[in-house]
Amino acid sequence: MPQSVDLSVKSSTPPARQNPGAACEECRRRKVRCDRQQPSCGLCLSSGVPCQVTTPRPPRGPKRGYLKALQARIATLEGTLLQQQQQQQQNQNNNTNTITISPEDTTIDGITFTDHPPLTWDFPITTDDDTTLHDLCQGTAPGTASGGSSLDGGSVHASTSPIQGFETPSDGVGFSDVVLGRKMSELSEGLDGINISNLMQADLDQLYFDRVHSFSPVLHQRRYFTWARSMAKTEAQSCLRYAMWTLAASVSAHYQNVGDSLYRYTRRALENLESRCMGIAMTEMEQVQAWLLLAIHEFMCVDFSRGWVSAGRAFRLIQLNWLQYSDGTDVNLTQTDWVDAEQKRRTFWLAYCLDRFVSVRNNSPMTFSEQVMNTIRLPAPEIDFQNEQPTLTGFLSEAIAARDAIVTSTFTENIVVATVIGRALCHRQQSMVDNIYLNESRDFWDRHEWINAILIQRMEVFSLNYPTAVQEADPMVLFISMMWRTTVLYMYQLMKSVIHPTEEKRSILADYTRQSTIAAKEIVNLTNKLSQLNSFKVHPLTPIPLSLCADFFVSYHELGDTYTKQLQEITEAMHGLMSFSNLSNVGPGLGAYSR
Repeated sequence: MPQSVDLSVKSSTPPARQNPGAACEECRRRKVRCDRQQPSCGLCLSSGVPCQVTTPRPPRGPKRGYLKALQARIATLEGTLLQQQQQQQQNQNNNTNTITISPEDTTIDGITFTDHPPLTWDFPITTDDDTTLHDLCQGTAPGTASGGSSLDGGSVHASTSPIQGFETPSDGVGFSDVVLGRKMSELSEGLDGINISNLMQADLDQLYFDRVHSFSPVLHQRRYFTWARSMAKTEAQSCLRYAMWTLAASVSAHYQNVGDSLYRYTRRALENLESRCMGIAMTEMEQVQAWLLLAIHEFMCVDFSRGWVSAGRAFRLIQLNWLQYSDGTDVNLTQTDWVDAEQKRRTFWLAYCLDRFVSVRNNSPMTFSEQVMNTIRLPAPEIDFQNEQPTLTGFLSEAIAARDAIVTSTFTENIVVATVIGRALCHRQQSMVDNIYLNESRDFWDRHEWINAILIQRMEVFSLNYPTAVQEADPMVLFISMMWRTTVLYMYQLMKSVIHPTEEKRSILADYTRQSTIAAKEIVNLTNKLSQLNSFKVHPLTPIPLSLCADFFVSYHELGDTYTKQLQEITEAMHGLMSFSNLSNVGPGLGAYSR
C-alpha cells in the first residue's frame, strides 16, 4: 500500500531577514530598516513621502594611488613656482653683488644647515674664505625682523620641525616653503659635509641641559625654548644658541666631528656681532652668556690663552653694563622681571667664579673685586628659578659671615668657595707687594688667620650640607669639595714661602703642614671617584684642583716618600682628563709630575 505524504510539513529553510534590493533614501536618512516593498515601502507610505531608491551607489573613498599622485603634482607645481620666484629675484639683482645660499648648499666649515629656505645677503664677494664668512655673518636675510639674526636660519624663516624648542611655520611662511624645505632637507642628506638637522638640534639642546647646565646654570629652559622657536631672535640669541651647541658637542662622543666647525662658526659670529655693537649703550645678556660658554669650550678643547681672552671679553662686557647686573633697592619684582633679573644675576656669578678659579691656577690678577659683591644678590635655588617662583636671596657677605648658614644650592656653594680662594689669591699678591717694599708686618698674619678661620668654618658647613656620599656622586659637588681642599694647600704654600725654619713661627707652620697633608690625601681619594663618573659630566674645571695638588706634591718632597704613589694617581687622573680639558696643561707640565 503506497505511503501517504503529509503536505502540511513546512520547509526547514529559514526565511530571508529582508527583501532583496536596496533601501530607499528616506529609510537611509532615518537610519531604520526598510521593508523594500514596491512601489513604496511601508515607512514612506505611512509618511506620505515619495519612496526613492538610488542604484547603483558609487564606491567610497578615492581611487588607489590618487592621493600620492595629487601630492606629486602639488610638489612639482610648488617647485616650478619657486624657481620662477628665484629667477625673478635674480633678474632684479643683476646690478648688485649678491650671494644666495639655498638649502642644499648651506655649508659652512663643513656643516650643512638644513631645513631652511634660501637666504640672500648683499655684500661684496671676495676670495678669502674667512672674510667671506665674516661678511656673511654681517648680512641680514630677507624677512628678518628688526634686530633679528641672520646667523640662525630660524630667525629668518621658520623651520619645519614639530619638536618643542624649534621653529614652526607661522605668518609669512607658506605651505610651499614647508614642503620644499623638507624635500631639500632630504636631498641634502646625500651631499658632502655634515647636516645639522632638526633632530640633531634637539639632541644638542638636550645634551646641553643634561651635561652642561649643571655647572653653568644661567639659562631658564622654558624661556630659552620660547625664543629659540621664534623667528624674531636677536643676533645675540642666535650666537648663544650656537655656543650652547658647541659646548654640547664637546661633551658628546657622537658630535665630536661637528664640534670644531660649530666652534669656528660661533666665534666668527660673536666677533662679527661685537664689531658691529661698538658704541651701543647696552649689551644684550645673551652675548655675554655666549662668550662665557665659548670660553669654557676653549678651556676644554682649544687653548687656555684663547679661552682666557674670550672670558675677558665677557668680563669687560659685564663691567661696561654693570647696572644691568646689580640689584636695585626695589625687591617687589614681578614674575617676568624676576626671571630676567635672575638670569643676569646668574650670568654675573658664573663669570665671577670663572674669573677666580682660572686666576688662582694662573696666579694672575682677578677682574672682579669683592668690594662690589654687596650690590648683587646670590642666585635663587634652581627649582625656584626654573618654576619662576620669585625668591629673595641674601648677599655674599651674609652667606660667608653666618656660622650656621644653610647653602641653598650647589651654585651658591660654588660662589662661596670661589670667594674664599679668591681672598687667598689677593692675600698672596698683597704679601708679594709687601716683600718688594720690605714692609712685612702683622697685617700678613692677621689676613692669614682671618682667611684660614673662614676656610675652616665654611668647610665644616659644607660637610654638614653635603655628606661624603653626595660629594662622591655629584660632579659639581665633587669639584667644590676638591676646591675647598685646594684652598688649604694654597694657604700652606703661601705660608711656606714666608716662614723660615729658624723663626718662632715654626709651630704655626707645623699646624698648617698637618692640615695640608690631610687635604692632599682627601683630594687623592676624591680623584679616585672620578673614574666612577661619566667622563662627559665631570666639571670642566676639575683639572685646576688636580694640578694645584700635583704642584703641592712636587714642591714639598720633605713630606715623605709615601706621597709618591698619591702623586702618580693625581698624574694619571690628569692624563685621563687631557682628552676632555686643556686646563691640565696649564702650569708645570705633566713631565714634571711624573719625575
